[in-house]
Amino acid sequence: MKRNWLLLSLAFLPVALRAQESLTLEQAVRSALSHNPALKAVEQESAVAEARLGQVKASRFPRLDFSQAFTRGNNQVYVFGTLLTQRQFTAAHFALSQLNAPHPLDNFQARFDGQVLLFDFGRTRWRISGARDAQTAAEHQIEQARQDLILRVIQAYSSVLVARQNLAAAREAVRSAEAGEQQVASRQEVGLVVTSDLLSAQVFRAQMKDRELRAANALDLALLTLSREMGAPPEELRPQPSEELAEPEAPAMSLQEWENVALKERPALLAAQMEQQAVVAGKRLAKAEFGPRLGAFANFERDAETLSGPSGANWSAGAKLDWNVFSGGARRYAIAEAQARERQSESNLQWLRSGVRLEVRQGWLETQSAAQRAEAARQAVEQARESLRIVQSRYDAGLVTITELLRAQAAQLDAATARVAALGDWQAARARLERAAGRLTVNSSLLHPGGQR
Repeated sequence: MKRNWLLLSLAFLPVALRAQESLTLEQAVRSALSHNPALKAVEQESAVAEARLGQVKASRFPRLDFSQAFTRGNNQVYVFGTLLTQRQFTAAHFALSQLNAPHPLDNFQARFDGQVLLFDFGRTRWRISGARDAQTAAEHQIEQARQDLILRVIQAYSSVLVARQNLAAAREAVRSAEAGEQQVASRQEVGLVVTSDLLSAQVFRAQMKDRELRAANALDLALLTLSREMGAPPEELRPQPSEELAEPEAPAMSLQEWENVALKERPALLAAQMEQQAVVAGKRLAKAEFGPRLGAFANFERDAETLSGPSGANWSAGAKLDWNVFSGGARRYAIAEAQARERQSESNLQWLRSGVRLEVRQGWLETQSAAQRAEAARQAVEQARESLRIVQSRYDAGLVTITELLRAQAAQLDAATARVAALGDWQAARARLERAAGRLTVNSSLLHPGGQR
């Protein structure tokens, strides 16, 4: 039995060790970029666009088709023509009985058909141009999806850090409340305080316990959210984040510089610009539909009554010019549609530019606000700590009521929670600012504390 327990413990030892592994923000981001299913689905858009481009390019090459058919019948024209193609026609087949009521005839036909486009008035060129622009747009969209994922990972990671510190503060408040309750109970036994003081202390301890439970649930939910963004199943053991919330830093660029960077580097904006170019190519393609098409064709066939019997072979080749003279105005309406789509894409692009600038400004203002709140909260924590010390001394001396003491303890907890929330808000706001500017990559300073790469 002892041996079995030892083997079982050794078997679960690696799992326990993995559960204790620390997780940096950079590791969380890289894991998400490698395993997040939603990102993998978006990344397939590049393969789809590349395949579409390949299909369009393939239209430039000659086309060769092969077919093998079998036919049996006694139709007079069919029998007469098939005997000729099989090169089995004889003078006996001119008999009226053979011409009017021929015997059923089998025919195995193997055929090769070839086609090549010589000139299409630029249709293929504009199709390739549009498909290439669409492929480039898909690559920018994938990069935008990657930065969106990095933002969600940073937010989830920050939420874990905030929840963990809130839980630690709540547990400390519970311990302090329990110690205070015991102290009040001891004083109540010797008659130094009234029973209502003890009841107030018990209510306060219950309130702090409720905050501890809520903080624990918030931490579990934050860990699950982080694991999901990293692409890990919910039941998998999760390593614990090893970093702490960073102190706010001054932005490296001015607001105008952030906006200029965003207008040049934001992947979603670059994708929209490429999509607009694809729309322009579509308009030129619609105009090219007015032009002619010139192609060449050739075919070769073998006809035989049996697969391996005597056969006849023949071939033909030629060229064909197609030019639509009238189609009821369909081509003109196609151009009108393409022009409307071009105007639509220009308006969408203009709207997206303004949206990007708005996101940059919003991220900038939120970053500044969170930094100021964090500084104010830091001072509030120091003031609340000193206030609690003073009130505690006055309560011990019987100069204030327990209500003021409990209020000071709650104020200290609220101040600590507010500071943690401000630090988390700053990190999330800074990540949104970099994402709005198109610079939230694995090289972001948010992922490398201390400037390490």
